[in-house]
Amino acid sequence: MFAHSHTRSRRHTGERGQALVVMVGVMLLSMAILAVIVDGGNVVTQQRVAQTGADSTAEAGAIVLASRLAGAATPTGGWDAQVLSKVTSTATANKVSVQAAYYTDICGIPLRSNGNAALNADGSENLATAMQVGTGGLPGGNATTPDCPSLTVGPVAGVLVIGQKTVPAFVARAIGIPSFNVTMRASAVAGYLQGACGSSQGSWCGILPIAIPVNAVTCDGSNNVALGSTAWTWNTVLTVPLCKSSPGNVGWLDWTPPAGGATEIVCSIVNADNPAVVLPSWQYVAATGNTNGGGSCTDNVTGISYKGVEDAVRKYDGQPVLIPQFDMTCRTSNSDPNPTSSQPAVNTAPNFGCPNAPGGGSGQNIWYRMPSFADFVLCDPSMDGCGGRYGAYMSGSNQAECDTGNGATSCLVGKFVDILNSGTVGPGVGSGTGSKTLGVQLIK
Repeated sequence: MFAHSHTRSRRHTGERGQALVVMVGVMLLSMAILAVIVDGGNVVTQQRVAQTGADSTAEAGAIVLASRLAGAATPTGGWDAQVLSKVTSTATANKVSVQAAYYTDICGIPLRSNGNAALNADGSENLATAMQVGTGGLPGGNATTPDCPSLTVGPVAGVLVIGQKTVPAFVARAIGIPSFNVTMRASAVAGYLQGACGSSQGSWCGILPIAIPVNAVTCDGSNNVALGSTAWTWNTVLTVPLCKSSPGNVGWLDWTPPAGGATEIVCSIVNADNPAVVLPSWQYVAATGNTNGGGSCTDNVTGISYKGVEDAVRKYDGQPVLIPQFDMTCRTSNSDPNPTSSQPAVNTAPNFGCPNAPGGGSGQNIWYRMPSFADFVLCDPSMDGCGGRYGAYMSGSNQAECDTGNGATSCLVGKFVDILNSGTVGPGVGSGTGSKTLGVQLIK
């Protein structure tokens, strides 16, 4: 009996040991599942944040190249140093670590220092041979006409950023994993805008200092603005009403605040003088609602004189123009700083870079946040669907042309045909003497 009891005791001890092993295994499995849920979810969230930071960093470098393309003076230290500075500062602001940044052409193809494609024989990237930002110069070569499908490279026009963000672990820390590294990449390029705004010689889009809401608006029976909740209809001739002065209505922009104001509007329309406009960014509004201010201005190219805002806008009748769109307003006082358009503040709720709570306000010191540019084809009396109307009625006495059942007496007439909602937009000159419109766009 003693021997039988001893055998039984050893069997019970073994069973307890097996149960302990199983229990530890279950605990580790549970911890692993919890780590996947908690830390995995956090990594996915932080990866989206990091991608936004990488996008902004690539765009910052491409914006510098857009300035170069527009003919700006070479900055102190050279273009490469300026690109490096913008890439570094933007990455820091977005809490992203730049592992490497490379120059590309407008197709996003990485370039060698001699301007050739940094590609393998099969067309895949060979970043080991690509020229990095911060090496003292820009890629050289004589490339002029890129062709993306055939991988024929053009001149330097973009920046490829490979970034990284360290995400601290929560549950996984208990099993010896303190953090996760999230890697992302983004490419942004600068060039002359294609599509509705042609980039060929003599074909271009004027940028009007007129901001319209992202969503459609109407005027009420008292000619005050009635804000809408749906976007404008595209590729259909519309009447865009200009109601009475209101910060939620059309805004007339002053590109160089606060001097000049409304008196500069006509010349800003006739001879586009806007700076590069980053999307999104805050822009100063000289006047809201309908206006006839601005006096007269002579076209620098044709010598034709235009008097008043209505006459100036009609210069572009039958043509596409770029019109900034806004999605919120910011009211500042004389003691407030200007709204900040830098990343990530301009995209961060609740103030989006405004020193006060966005919205409301009247009178002076109104700013609009611009997330996009719309390609808008202004009507000409001979165009189909325009009903014999011009593209602009701004005298305040055109109810017959502008009234859509709400009493509007001033308006723009035309149709939305395209939209640009990433990068920057500014005036530039390509080959020949025709003005072009520059843009910066994320491509991958």
